[in-house]
Amino acid sequence: MNTEIYDLTDDKIYETAINNAADAIKNGGIVVFPTETVYGLGADATNTEAVKKIFTAKGRPQDNPLIVHFARFEDCYEYVGEVSEWAKVIARKFMPGPITVIVKRSDRLSDSVTAGLDSVGVRVPSDRFARDFLAKASVPVAAPSANISGRPSPTKAEYAIEDMNGKCDVILAGNMCEVGLESTVVDCTGDKVRILRPGAVTAEELSEIVPLDEASLSEDQKIRPKSPGMKYRHYKPSSYVIALDGTDEDTADYLNSVSHDEDTAVIAFDGVLSLAECPVKLSLGSREDLATAAHELFAHFRYCDKIGIKKIYVCCTDLRGVGDAYMNRLTKAMDEYIRL
Repeated sequence: MNTEIYDLTDDKIYETAINNAADAIKNGGIVVFPTETVYGLGADATNTEAVKKIFTAKGRPQDNPLIVHFARFEDCYEYVGEVSEWAKVIARKFMPGPITVIVKRSDRLSDSVTAGLDSVGVRVPSDRFARDFLAKASVPVAAPSANISGRPSPTKAEYAIEDMNGKCDVILAGNMCEVGLESTVVDCTGDKVRILRPGAVTAEELSEIVPLDEASLSEDQKIRPKSPGMKYRHYKPSSYVIALDGTDEDTADYLNSVSHDEDTAVIAFDGVLSLAECPVKLSLGSREDLATAAHELFAHFRYCDKIGIKKIYVCCTDLRGVGDAYMNRLTKAMDEYIRL
C-alpha cells in the first residue's frame, strides 16, 4: 500500500493534509493521527470493512475492543446508546483530554469496534491536530494506538511511521505526544465508576467528582475486556525488561553490582543515573515528577529498540497519581521484577 505522509507542522500543507486524511476515512481507509496521549490508527467506526483493516495492519486480536474518537463529546450521542450521568460529569470536567468513558453502544457502530459487547469507549482528544482531523472526517473514528500489536505505543511520528508506513492510507505526522501514555479508561455503565485502565487522569482526580468502584474485575471482564489493555500483553520492547523496585541508592548499588554488556540500557530517575554505571542511560527525570516519567517511558522503549538494546533495567514508581498508569504499562512490558 502506498502511504501518504504529511508533516502537520508545515502550515503550507496543513489544510491539504487534514482534508486528504478525512477523505481517506470517508472512503473506507485507515489513517494514523497524533493525539495528546499516543498516535492513533483510525477508521470509520460505522464501516466494518474499514475497521477490519485496523486489526490487519496491527496484527491485533479481534476480541480487543477499540475506542471511538470524536471532535466534541456532544457528537457521540448520535452513535451511542445510554450515556450515564457519571459519564456526562466526567466529560464536562476532563474532555477534551486524556480520558475515555465506557457507555452503552448503539447499532450504528460496527460490531468489530466493540468486540460484540453492549458498550463502547468514547474519547475526545485535546490535541488540536486530532480534533481538526476528526471534525473534518465528520464520522466517529475508531482508533487503537498506531503500533504493531504488543509493541510500545508510538509517542513520536517517526515510530508510528516505522510501524505503519505501507500499511495505512495516510499518516499525519505531528509533534511528540504531550502525555505519552494511553488514556485513562473508566466504565460508566454501572452505579459507580470503575477504572479499567489508569492514565493521566488519576483516581484521585476522578474521586473528587464521581463515586469510584474499587472492586476487583470479574473473570468475565478479564475474558471479554471492555477496554483495550486489559487482557493481552502490551507495550513490550524487543529487549528483556527488568523492573527494579527500590530507592535511588539501592537501585544504583544493584546496577553497579552486576555486569553490563554494551547492549544494556538503564531507564531511571536522575538520582539513580547520577550514581549508576551503564552503557546507555535514559532519564525519567526527577522521582517526584511522575508525569515526566510517564511521558518518557514508551519513547525510551522505542529508542532502545532502534539502537539494538537487548536488556533494559527500568525504575519502578509508587502508585500515587500518574505513577499508577506508569506501573500498569511497565508491569505489562516487564519480563522480570526485582524488589531491592
